[in-house]
Amino acid sequence: MASTLNHIGIAVRRIDDVLPLYRLIEPGAPVEFEDVPSMQVRVAKIHLANTCLELIEPMPGETAITKFLEKRGEGIHHVCLEVADVDAAAARLRAGGLTPLYESGKDGSGGMRVNFLRPGETHGVLIELNSLKNANERRS
Repeated sequence: MASTLNHIGIAVRRIDDVLPLYRLIEPGAPVEFEDVPSMQVRVAKIHLANTCLELIEPMPGETAITKFLEKRGEGIHHVCLEVADVDAAAARLRAGGLTPLYESGKDGSGGMRVNFLRPGETHGVLIELNSLKNANERRS
């Protein structure tokens, strides 16, 4: 199965300050909110016709998004590709010389399992890989 673009992650200081812009651009787009304790972030997923924009707000104590915001300000944080099995993809990438961030995937938003490829190894782009927690499940 080929990878598909799952979402574009956008780091923001406060979702409530940024969401009105996207509601103005795409008024009818459904928005789903979720706290992701394993990543210490709050997200707002703006569902578009062919992908999703994920606004990512750090919770108190979170470091990765907070550091990104301090260094670069608000903006595109990562591109997420959905794969059939995150752990199998990470193993294949390790064999090809890349170093996924986690030894095995972590729980992410929306019932997905996630891992990341570092920008230093991917020509400056933070790439998230995600798949359903159970690789045998498929979206309907």
